[in-house]
Amino acid sequence: NEIKDGIQFTGHNMWLLFFAMIMACIGLTNNNITAIIGSMLISPLMGPVVGIAFGLSISDKISIYQSFRNYVFALLISLCSSTIFFLISPFHNSTNILNDYTHPTIFDVMLAFFGGLAGFLGIIKKDGTKVIAGVAVATSCMPPLCSAGYGLANLNWQMFLGGLYFYIINSFFIGVGSQLLIRWMQLPKIIQNNDTEIQKTSSTWLISMLSIILMLPSIWIAYDKWKQQTLNDHAQK
Repeated sequence: NEIKDGIQFTGHNMWLLFFAMIMACIGLTNNNITAIIGSMLISPLMGPVVGIAFGLSISDKISIYQSFRNYVFALLISLCSSTIFFLISPFHNSTNILNDYTHPTIFDVMLAFFGGLAGFLGIIKKDGTKVIAGVAVATSCMPPLCSAGYGLANLNWQMFLGGLYFYIINSFFIGVGSQLLIRWMQLPKIIQNNDTEIQKTSSTWLISMLSIILMLPSIWIAYDKWKQQTLNDHAQK
């Protein structure tokens, strides 16, 4: 029930997301960490992500459809609100913190994965609201969309794609972590469709291949950052 409540994206959640995105954009523009954290705590972005993983694991087609529809809807609202903010903002220079959310590394992938595990474990123990809020902060779900909105407003496509990629890997690996825990718990399925071993293996291979494809750029970015840091250390010596 808690997961299904999080999936819902009514007018209340829509406005809540809009206000939270504006707060996050203001925080990123002014390097205000408290504003960024506060916006992530009140944002309803995490609900559809966990809903997709849960629906896939228990074969709940209605939850899958609603979650995916609301995930796309939330993504569009987030991009529109952040783009509007940066279009009307008098400050058009990118800050360091905005740029930071366009270069995810393999460590951000690991954060999202373990965040997904922690988030669903919190739901099981009836502390879901608190834990999901913590996962949203730890994995930085909102700031990448602010960076993507900044890139869109200023026609900086590299920044737009970087922020969008950061958000997508966060969403995907939070879902993967949640789904693994749900499967390990062997929760009963809504529809007993008697999947064959071939179908189960194909599904596992598909998720594995998508995981590798999404991880490869983050591994390269981590390597490039390490190389730059090594060069800087040598230059200082």
